[in-house]
Amino acid sequence: MGIVCELYRLPDSEIEELKKLDIDDTEEYLDEKFAFVDSEYHRQNDTVFSMDKGWGIARFLIQECDNSPNKILSKLNDRFIKSDDVKLVNKELESIEIEDLKNVYDQEKLIANHVYRGKYEINWDYINNWHLKLYKSGFKKASELNSGIAINYN
Repeated sequence: MGIVCELYRLPDSEIEELKKLDIDDTEEYLDEKFAFVDSEYHRQNDTVFSMDKGWGIARFLIQECDNSPNKILSKLNDRFIKSDDVKLVNKELESIEIEDLKNVYDQEKLIANHVYRGKYEINWDYINNWHLKLYKSGFKKASELNSGIAINYN
């Protein structure tokens, strides 16, 4: 198995409420409301964007491509991203393509930064289709609907 990463699209007001909870209660809420396939808010590629083991590599490489003056893609390390920042992240993500990730790829840097699964060989089609595109589609959808994003790891 391995650690998977999911992006959950939700309103800023819900993010504010979740920030008040301790980590265990937050995890339980996200699992019960979003993570489980039969849960109340689980709608794949609408409220839930699921990535498997390559998410860490994709996130690191995406952040390496960040040309924004304030390095907005560092927000991908946060647990919660409110709608205003989601829009800024989306704008930066729109400009990043798989070739950009290939150009910044450095396996030694991945390993030195303890990137999850960084020591494994890269399958670029896999990174593009199951990670970069999902990061992009999740943030695009949230941006269009003025939603925030919660990032959850299972």
